[in-house]
Amino acid sequence: MTEATSFFLYSTPLEFTADDNGIYGKGLVWKGDGPTKQFVYRANPDRIWTTESIDLNRDSAYKIDNIDLLTVDTLGSSIRTSSLTRVGTLNGLQVAGNLNIDGFIFYDADSERLGFGTDAPNGSISVASLETEFVIDVESESTKIGNWTTDDLKIVTDNTTRITIKANGKVDFGHSGRNDARVSIYGKLGIGVNNVSDSVSIATAEAIEVSGTKIMSGTTTPDNGTFRQGDVMYNTNAVATGYVGWVCVRDGTPGEWKTFGQISA
Repeated sequence: MTEATSFFLYSTPLEFTADDNGIYGKGLVWKGDGPTKQFVYRANPDRIWTTESIDLNRDSAYKIDNIDLLTVDTLGSSIRTSSLTRVGTLNGLQVAGNLNIDGFIFYDADSERLGFGTDAPNGSISVASLETEFVIDVESESTKIGNWTTDDLKIVTDNTTRITIKANGKVDFGHSGRNDARVSIYGKLGIGVNNVSDSVSIATAEAIEVSGTKIMSGTTTPDNGTFRQGDVMYNTNAVATGYVGWVCVRDGTPGEWKTFGQISA
């Protein structure tokens, strides 16, 4: 039996004995068929190193301390930290803590707020550009939706502005230059009042204007302010033989006023 043949009959471990270079560089080396192939021990840091791929049986796994780290289709559950830069399609994703998606979508776990275009959202959900921020927020006794910044808020359908809430509080229904807007209120309308009586449809604390004509109420004619011919003041202290009110017959400040509509005795 040759020495080469007897080598494969040994039942003891294969040992590599240290020399002047220690145990480094020792291991398995294959020569004579292309580049040298190695499976050896190296330093800095101490490790087993190979020039070739390691191919496990499909049912096997890479392990540390007898814990599966990687199988043919599963990443071990003990792995907590990674620097992955690309993954395929995910069937599910659960994140604990902060989230940053491409420097555009941010979730702050401390404030429990989600920001699009901002990492410091001012609402439960915020969408921001360079100077504008739109927020949706839930507060203790109410909910809030609108612009956090001093910008007009536009409500659109069919890419057309239907309602504009301006930063100064003015509200426009419809679009400038068009007259096709229609506003219907199914109920009572109060302007400047806290309560609207069930017996009326519209209640207002101030005068109204119809086609340029003011309609007001009071106990006497105005003593200040500018009025136009045709403006009307209804008498809230109407009595028998008195008058329904006064009408402005000449423009001015406060203009010239005359009684109208005498009440019978």
